[in-house]
Amino acid sequence: MTTVTKELTSVDENLKKFLQKCDDKKFSNNNTLDSMKFDWCLDVGGMWFATYRNNDIISLSGIHPWENGRHFGTSERSWRALFRGVQIESNSIGLNKHHMQSYCFHSQLPLQIDWVMRQSVNPKDEYIYITTNTENDASGKMTRINKTFFHLEKQNLVKHRGVSEVYNVDQTVWELNIEKYNEIRKHYN
Repeated sequence: MTTVTKELTSVDENLKKFLQKCDDKKFSNNNTLDSMKFDWCLDVGGMWFATYRNNDIISLSGIHPWENGRHFGTSERSWRALFRGVQIESNSIGLNKHHMQSYCFHSQLPLQIDWVMRQSVNPKDEYIYITTNTENDASGKMTRINKTFFHLEKQNLVKHRGVSEVYNVDQTVWELNIEKYNEIRKHYN
C-alpha cells in the first residue's frame, strides 16, 4: 500500500478519526486537539505533517520555532521538529539502525527540513532540534525512543545537547545533523 505525507493545516474528519485511534491506544499527548497543541503549533508559525495510507492518517508530527535552541549556542533561528510525533502503524521498511521504521523520522522529517529551508533567509543559519521526553512517558514508548537517539548519535545523525526544560517537562535535546540525515535518507527512497 502506498503512503503519502503532506502538510496538514486544518482539522478534518481524517484528523478526528486519527485522534480517536490515539485515544484508543492511550496516547494521551495526541488524543485531542488541545493535548497535541494543534492550533498552538500553527499560531506560533509552525506546521503539521501527516502520513496517510488510503486517505487515513497513520502518523503525524509538527515543527515549530523554538527559542530554547539559543541556549545551546546556536542562532536565534532554531526549530523543534517531530513535535508530538506519533504513529499508529510502523513503516514497512522494518527495524533498522537509522530509525527509518518511524514515519515521523523517515517521511515527515524530510518535509519538515524542506519547509524550514523555505522559511529561511539563510538556510545555513537554521538549526533543527528534536526532543525526547524522559520523565513523562505518555505513550509508553518514549523511553525506548530516547535510547534510540543515543544510537543515532553514534552515526552522527544527531548530537546530544543535554537536557532542557520544555513546557515544564525535562526533555533530552538532540541537534539534527541535516547534511548527514539527508545523505542517509537517500538510501531509503
